[in-house]
Amino acid sequence: SEERELGDFLPATLQRAMDSASLHIAIFSEHYAQSPWCLAELEFMLQTGTTIIPIFYKVQPCDLRHAVHGKRIYVDAAFAEYERKGRYLKKLEQWKMALNAVSFYIGDIITNEDDEQRVVKNVVNRVLKDMKKVPLDVAKHPMGLHEAVEEFERISDECHSNVQIVGIWGMGGSGKTTLAKELYNRECSSMQRCSFLFDIRDAAQKGLLHEKQKKLLEDLRFHAPSFDHVDQGKGILASGLRSVSVRIVLDDVDHPDQVEALLPVKDSLVSGSLIIVTTREREVLISCGISAIYKMRVLNPSHAKQLFCWHAFLQPSPRSGFEQIVAKFLSSCQGLPLSLRVLGGQLYGRSQMDYWEAQLEKISRILPGDITERLKISYDALDEEDKEMFLDTACFFIGEERSTAIIVWDGSKWNGLDGWERLVNKCLVEVVDEPGENGWIRMHDHLRDLGREIANRQSPYGLWFARQTIHIQPAEEICIRGIKSSDFDSYRFHPSSQGEIIVNTNKGSRSLNPFISGLQIFDGSGDFPNQNVSKGSRELVCLRCDYFKEKNLPSWLYSWESLRILELWAPNLEILWEAASDMDYASRLKERVVK
Repeated sequence: SEERELGDFLPATLQRAMDSASLHIAIFSEHYAQSPWCLAELEFMLQTGTTIIPIFYKVQPCDLRHAVHGKRIYVDAAFAEYERKGRYLKKLEQWKMALNAVSFYIGDIITNEDDEQRVVKNVVNRVLKDMKKVPLDVAKHPMGLHEAVEEFERISDECHSNVQIVGIWGMGGSGKTTLAKELYNRECSSMQRCSFLFDIRDAAQKGLLHEKQKKLLEDLRFHAPSFDHVDQGKGILASGLRSVSVRIVLDDVDHPDQVEALLPVKDSLVSGSLIIVTTREREVLISCGISAIYKMRVLNPSHAKQLFCWHAFLQPSPRSGFEQIVAKFLSSCQGLPLSLRVLGGQLYGRSQMDYWEAQLEKISRILPGDITERLKISYDALDEEDKEMFLDTACFFIGEERSTAIIVWDGSKWNGLDGWERLVNKCLVEVVDEPGENGWIRMHDHLRDLGREIANRQSPYGLWFARQTIHIQPAEEICIRGIKSSDFDSYRFHPSSQGEIIVNTNKGSRSLNPFISGLQIFDGSGDFPNQNVSKGSRELVCLRCDYFKEKNLPSWLYSWESLRILELWAPNLEILWEAASDMDYASRLKERVVK
């Protein structure tokens, strides 16, 4: 019977032919819905994900729509007849959805014979355009890309779902967009219903997210009325995405709302769809329910060397005599593709070793603008408290235990653990080998340099700048929420007769007391801090001293109620805690190391 013939609905030979087609042309007329074969073919066309070019012959797109907006007199009559006869009842809802979906596609309308020649010309031009699909430019020197693609595909294959939604997460300049473009080219070489949306974060900041929605509708060949509001775009996208297999890349997302605006039916996508979301913030992916996440890695030494040399020398290895200086640049870049490209390009055509050495010295003080601009995006997105934590890490906590930073921040009345997790989620810090609570903190050198540069601009007298060492009296060094003093040149301080601490430089004298009053970290080498320091600071959270020669801790030490970390090398110490008050003080400390 006809019912049985249509039970698997389209012969296998026809399915194979349609599945291998580069695009489909569907002509809708008044009697289209009266043919179950046409409806079955339309449903299969949508399932293939291949581009459909609709031609509406003496009907309007809204006439096909499963909504109250169109007349639907032809469609309603046909479906009513199917229901009256009790035929194809299991397929009717799917066919209605298929007609509804294709009604949003961009197509030509023929209302009279004069339109036919115009429409034929339009369709031919569109077919030629779609058949000449131009791939995205990926990278001139795609070092490490093959390995990244293989790892990404392994993660996506583990989704065990007919719809794959995968995140690419990494710091700025790590190659997220490059990888996404390569994947897009591979996935969309034979698929026409694809879209790559660049710079979504920037569009959202400018209030232009609805323009990205329009671009997505255009790329996916969905017919859409004019709109200027994101919510309107969501409604239109929802109808189309429920009925067609798509390939979409959402590049540079920084908020879950952006994903929701562009994928309003993320959980109802058609089988075979692939969605890739790139972001600097892991929390965005988690909030969107995306569990398959590929984390970008820096390039290995071999690939990093080749990428740098291609940009600096137009060859994969250093020019003779430049091997050692190249190694120093590679050490600075630490495998970050952005830095390797920018610095290598700046050195191209420069054959004077003096110039290379000058540039190497310069980047130790200030990074090129192209690098700073990209890296600073993540910093600018932090709230004020998290910015302070980032600067603390860049200037002081690299190489320290994670627990130390968290304790210090807790002592500053911040939520240290939450702040740390936010920095990790934004790829601004990491823990070596990912051990537990006591992992060692690591940060990319260029993020570190960015943090120290920002800190110096914000507080030029706050002792951040990397060429200062502060000596309080002959043998004591101090870091005020800054970098360990042993890394700096020296300025000498001496207490005035009034008990103030004065810095003498070639620019004159300056009292240090305003800075001491806010002192939170004392990292000393030499003698224990004297009483002049203790009088000034009541906010000290962390005290370290390489050498404490006394037998007892000074009494004024107990006045530092905010102190949480005390680390001393005290070979002569006889008594640590004496009275009960001392024990109360000791209980406040989160970490005590006395050697």
